[in-house]
Amino acid sequence: MMNKSLFFSLLIGSLILSGCATQVETSHEYLLMDTATYQIESEETQAASVQLMPIVVANYLAGNEIVLISDEGKVYRSQTNLWAEPLSQQLTRLTQQRLEKTLPDLSWFVRQRLPSYAIAQMDIEIDRFFADLNGVIHIAGRWQLISPEGDVMLSRVFDVTDTLNSDGYPAMTQTLANNWFEQVVIPMTHDIAKTFDKQ
Repeated sequence: MMNKSLFFSLLIGSLILSGCATQVETSHEYLLMDTATYQIESEETQAASVQLMPIVVANYLAGNEIVLISDEGKVYRSQTNLWAEPLSQQLTRLTQQRLEKTLPDLSWFVRQRLPSYAIAQMDIEIDRFFADLNGVIHIAGRWQLISPEGDVMLSRVFDVTDTLNSDGYPAMTQTLANNWFEQVVIPMTHDIAKTFDKQ
């Protein structure tokens, strides 16, 4: 487990180096990775089509800098540890891929041309997706499944925390990814499967 002083030292060291005019610091870019794809079990449902809307993240998460946040709400943006792709795009793509594998009887649309008939819509919003200075990651937000007629079929909130087992940005990004899939997407797929239960 990473202690607070070690994590804070890592943060401050990164910020000092990135702010030094004479120091050329190599930047590192990270992608969220779904490492459990080979373990995925599919669930049977009735056939239906769902439009997964692009996942909306809070404005302070929209940049490419990986952020850390103190208990007082102070935001630290790393200039040398970056997302290789904006969080919204990463999370939308990875979530679609997991939903397609877990719920193969449903047709998932994101950026593809939509069918001519009305289909269900899924909205996901993320308020928190970061680590704090104590080495704890935070993921929170909400999601809704809307029927083709515009009625709310499902509505859930999620609020996940987990402690990092090692220091560094690679461990932080992978812990965020693991918790996104295990604590948010997997329960989501179970709820959707029940809603489109194959009779």
